[in-house]
Amino acid sequence: MRTSKACRMRSVSLIASVLALASSASIASDAPALEVFKKWLSAYNSGSEARIASFWEQYGNQQPDDRVALDIRRHSATGDMTLVRVAQKSPKHMVAILKEGRGAFSESTVDLVSASPPAVARIVGHPIPSPATLPPQATSDADLARNVRKFVATTKGANAFSGVIFIAHHDQVVLNQAWGFADSERRIPNSVDTQFGLASMNKMFTAISVLQLANQGKLHLDDFVIKYLPDYPNQELAKTVTVRELLSHTGGTGDYLTPEFTTHKSEMRTLSDYVHLFGSRPGRFKPGTRFEYSNYGYILLGRVVEVVSAQTYDQYVRDHILNIAGMRHTGPIPDGHRSVAIGYSRTRNGLQPTEDMFHLPASSGGGWYSDAHDLYRFAAALRSGTLLSPSLLNQALTWTSIHPAYGLGFFLLPGLGYGHSGSSPGCSTELHILPDQYVVIVLANRDPPMATDMNDVIAAILPRGANRVTIE
Repeated sequence: MRTSKACRMRSVSLIASVLALASSASIASDAPALEVFKKWLSAYNSGSEARIASFWEQYGNQQPDDRVALDIRRHSATGDMTLVRVAQKSPKHMVAILKEGRGAFSESTVDLVSASPPAVARIVGHPIPSPATLPPQATSDADLARNVRKFVATTKGANAFSGVIFIAHHDQVVLNQAWGFADSERRIPNSVDTQFGLASMNKMFTAISVLQLANQGKLHLDDFVIKYLPDYPNQELAKTVTVRELLSHTGGTGDYLTPEFTTHKSEMRTLSDYVHLFGSRPGRFKPGTRFEYSNYGYILLGRVVEVVSAQTYDQYVRDHILNIAGMRHTGPIPDGHRSVAIGYSRTRNGLQPTEDMFHLPASSGGGWYSDAHDLYRFAAALRSGTLLSPSLLNQALTWTSIHPAYGLGFFLLPGLGYGHSGSSPGCSTELHILPDQYVVIVLANRDPPMATDMNDVIAAILPRGANRVTIE
């Protein structure tokens, strides 16, 4: 449920740059995308607000209102970046491998709206593992399983992997294995059937619920929230933010993981309780002008689902997602029939149980429980069109200039993959559905970014021809 800004940005977008429409600039090259990227990289590495602003003014004019400030903040975190290798190149598209000043590596993708004159649609990036830390490239699925097991065995001490890794390819299980303890004190090991907290991962359930109702004509994505929540405390906000903007985290509704929530969390029993506590707050920015991850926005979406369907959020998800996908071990509380992984966080006294694990109420913003098998059933139902029609799923996976790495309830991954992560103290989760028929699920009962790091390694060593990143 709690997805820290640092971890979200790490797993989603190292460089979330966006723009659309034409520019008066011209570039004489058979690779305009690469040349534009080099110009952006030069401006970025300068650390100069004026140079970065000049780049965006020259190559487009529909950027988020915090575009320049975001690049400046990114540069302060990464330092200057060096172009290591161009992995893909065409006139309107390119993929580059970069090395940051701090030593980390990242992959950046550039898409142009037009090549002549060049106009940027998006520049979006994500971290990748250092080549020095990677296990050997897998030559087959069996080799992939062996290499992942060997890599996990190298993780030691507080960094030792604790959780489950599930990999499937063409509907065949490649790896399904657990490591570490679900309960260290009682020495109960994690198993492939252990339930883990999902944190923000069940935002996908919320998004699918909204899209299903839209498909039935019961709501419209571009309607203002006031239509479905007419009694919302901040009427002006409800009249300006749309359902689509809530789905894409561009509504400016903020977070609910605040000191005020900590004071009142024992009172949070329904989604309406959240609205009562936070509904009078002003918006953080004009809806639709920037991307800012919003747990509270997904609370509002849950309320919309309840109003439109005349069911509680939990019951709607159970009837229209879990039961359809055959997910018998997923819900807002542990099912009581399987072991549940206790979250463990690093402290000065070593790893300690995470108090929040069983004390933060589950909601449409996150906090549900599931196991790897159920999440694979979910991925299979999504891929098969059982939960959403292909056209509706495609709409959910569409990016815009304002949210280039997030669709409507899904993170957008390199190579047309998609999925979602979850991060909170003692909880790190990843579900990736990749275009080469791979599904990768990593559930960890440790602090973020344990699952993200493991997932990055797996993605980088997938057999050749699969969705992967290589560094020469």
